[in-house]
Amino acid sequence: MRKYLPKIILETIFLSIAIFLGFHFKWNWVDLALFLTFLGIILHPLPSRWFAFSSILLLVATPALLAFKQEDWAEQIAIYAYYFLIFTVMMAVYELKKEEKTEN
Repeated sequence: MRKYLPKIILETIFLSIAIFLGFHFKWNWVDLALFLTFLGIILHPLPSRWFAFSSILLLVATPALLAFKQEDWAEQIAIYAYYFLIFTVMMAVYELKKEEKTEN
């Protein structure tokens, strides 16, 4: 008998718990998607430049929305840009740690 759970079962358990938490706390679909993205990058790391590019696009969209008098949307987009900046930093730290391991 195996001493550990296969990776796919562990990932399924994590994602199921995340979805349950989303429904329990009554998150909207965007918040749930961001939380699932957070879990996804922990389980399957992506290059930090993807998140950096996304955050830059969102930051560029913010003044455009303000120019069209969409203050509520601009505020939400700025918050999402901040989340993606956090994801970028997380992945950059991960990449540095991974690089240090390969050098040693």
